Amino acid sequence: MRTPSRPDQRRPLLPSRDVAVTAEAVAADPLATGWTALRSFFNEGMPALERALEGFGAAEAAARASGDPGTLSLWLLGIATALRYTRRPEPMEAGLARARELVNVIARTQSEEATIPYRTHVEAISCDLADVVPASAAEYVGDGIAYSDRTVRLARKSTREEWVAAAHASRGDLLFRRARDRLSLRRALAAHERARQHWPGRDNQGRAQAALGYGDVLFALGQATKTEAVAQDALKVFTDLADRYHEAAARLLLARALFALERSEALDEHAAATSLYHALGCRWEARRAEEALG
Repeated sequence: MRTPSRPDQRRPLLPSRDVAVTAEAVAADPLATGWTALRSFFNEGMPALERALEGFGAAEAAARASGDPGTLSLWLLGIATALRYTRRPEPMEAGLARARELVNVIARTQSEEATIPYRTHVEAISCDLADVVPASAAEYVGDGIAYSDRTVRLARKSTREEWVAAAHASRGDLLFRRARDRLSLRRALAAHERARQHWPGRDNQGRAQAALGYGDVLFALGQATKTEAVAQDALKVFTDLADRYHEAAARLLLARALFALERSEALDEHAAATSLYHALGCRWEARRAEEALG
């Protein structure tokens, strides 16, 4: 993945070059160190995330004092993403605030249309908070859907297909979390299907990540066979990328579909997903995985 000059896609943009994460490296260039460690998180797990948080924490003062919107944007996106994956309410709330700040920076220094992928990042953190804090899920989802209204309106005017796709996929994730009947599930499904119509072929990773939410909706509608196909496609992308975090999510979705289809492989996929989360040190995800088959 290329090293970005500025963030410009739905998924977190991560540097392509690994460097040794040492105290000297953090002191020399903590922002680059934070991004390198954040990229490593998806393969290495929580120790890398802790290094990312350390790097971004050390980079804040310089990023804010730099006067460079690009540097500030990279810091805001990095710290918001790292805090999101802690799966702890207070850090995630801080990440949500940083993601909203990023949207304001992009709107002020670029254009409102250019905020689309960062608005979907705000919405993604709202979705995750709804999962992590079930008692407040309605509030987080309601805020996210209200925010998404503007995102989708902006996307309809955009010529960037990946931005249009991201806006609809994000809305689908939010609608799914609010759904209470088949009609509302079908609204979520329609949003995801619009996203898939727009997703450019070059963005396999973004499409695969969105497919996890699409698969959830399909499964909730009883379409286990189609869920299996979607999960298998996503799994291939994540294994090719050595993205073990999302590989675990794809295996878990696959396990649920296979279990519904009464296929014996379901237990193997479930065990593989749970094992991956434990190996990554992602305890919250591992607990959810353990309960996924009932």
